[in-house]
Amino acid sequence: MSQKDFVDTGGYKDMVNDIQQKPEELGIFSWDDPNEVDFTRAEKRALERKVRKKYQREVDRERVNYIPGPLYGPGGANRKNNFFGRIVSVFRTRRTTSYVLAAAYPFVASGSLGVPGVYIGSDEMGGGGFYFDPWELYAAGVITGMSMIALGGVGKGKSTLVKSLVCRLVQAGRLGLVMTDKKGEWVPVAHYLGGDVISVGQGSGTRINPLDAGNRPKLNVDGQPLSDEEWAQMVRERRLSLMNAICVVTEGRELTSAESNVLAIALDEAQAKAALEGRTVIIPDLLDEVRSPAPELLGRASRAEAFEQLANTLERLVEGDLKGMFDGASTVEFNPWAPITVFNTRSFANSSDKVKKIAYACIQTWAEAAVTTDEYGQRIVVYEEGMEALNDAGSLQRMITQVKLARAYGLFNVLVLHKLSDLDMAGDEGSASRASAYSLLGDSSVQVVYHQNKSERERTIEKLGLSERQWDIVSKLKQGQGLWLLEGKPFKVQNRMSKPEEPVFNTNAAMEIAKAEDAKKKERVAA
Repeated sequence: MSQKDFVDTGGYKDMVNDIQQKPEELGIFSWDDPNEVDFTRAEKRALERKVRKKYQREVDRERVNYIPGPLYGPGGANRKNNFFGRIVSVFRTRRTTSYVLAAAYPFVASGSLGVPGVYIGSDEMGGGGFYFDPWELYAAGVITGMSMIALGGVGKGKSTLVKSLVCRLVQAGRLGLVMTDKKGEWVPVAHYLGGDVISVGQGSGTRINPLDAGNRPKLNVDGQPLSDEEWAQMVRERRLSLMNAICVVTEGRELTSAESNVLAIALDEAQAKAALEGRTVIIPDLLDEVRSPAPELLGRASRAEAFEQLANTLERLVEGDLKGMFDGASTVEFNPWAPITVFNTRSFANSSDKVKKIAYACIQTWAEAAVTTDEYGQRIVVYEEGMEALNDAGSLQRMITQVKLARAYGLFNVLVLHKLSDLDMAGDEGSASRASAYSLLGDSSVQVVYHQNKSERERTIEKLGLSERQWDIVSKLKQGQGLWLLEGKPFKVQNRMSKPEEPVFNTNAAMEIAKAEDAKKKERVAA
């Protein structure tokens, strides 16, 4: 309404209205008086007569079933709709609550989530702030899964959003983990929060054993005490999945049944021998078993050929361009209580795609083994530039498994992509790998979409189930604005940063800091 409005204090009863009708047809009337000139008594009466006629029209057309005023007749039973109550015109500013205002002006403001959370920014569709905490939302039944996908082109603000989300959740008592920080832009965030940075790659002086068992959870996924047999099986499956993924990446094809059997046999033998020596198995142990298998394990010619092929494949980890990174006992420990842990992988920027995939698989397996337990609190896990690390079947399957385990172990996974077509990198059209990649969308209860180009229109509408109106919003989003979908419920949010956060979240500044730190670390290693 305009500044001059009329108020009826007679109360409301049940109203049956069509939401497609115009405001005037719903009994919402206004008039303009820009100069705020007082109405004369005659003008007020004329206005009231006009309002009564409009109300009468609504009653005649059965658009409303109550007219302001006391009910007429004995017990109020004779007339359902009554015009003899007094309509009062009041010309002064009124103060009200947002709760009342949402009912008085429906379809104008969206409701809030009504759940505690950290401040993300302003709600551009409903006004006020937008607050988010996945664990609180899950407990309240607002979302049913603990995974999020963030989409957005370069320079649109999605990285800043993820940083602000992680940073504020950590400051609220959660823990953070960033896999594969390939640009080094998360290094200042880790320092800002007092967390750890683990640099991996040539010149870093860091070695990670991806076959480490990790931290043993007390309970299994069913909430029962985890037995020794279950724990041994979990560790074996994780190790076997990693080695299979490395072989697939290196060979560029799926392993044959003979090669898969040989890999499992060699891993079991290597684990048994390492256990007898009281230490953790390492990749050179596995390579030794593949190079020199026991005669009774050779059997058919196809198995002997499989042993030889796997030996050539695994040698890359020990003697090739990954030498010194993953071929021995770990030289660093994962601190599960650090506010945030960031894996700085800048040194792989100029490496081949195969090297990157193998390195990312080793790093992520090692980290996931450390956090797949509910004993260290709730943790948000970020897969930055996600599909570069998940575009092979083994890594993709590991990610899907991690998503399914998230609820049991208090994790919230965030997969960051530029656009939905990035998921096509997982495999050819119609392949099982591509279907698995798109299944991550269905498993993500939270989807955040930053500005997308017109070329992504059909795919985005189809895969995310957007309406034409929602796509129109996405196509016109400005920097820092995103369309949040929580189980399909939309919110247009403008991400906000505080002054202390701006230099920390600024991508270009963060990358310069990371470059300087890398140079200092290389100097120390060389010395």
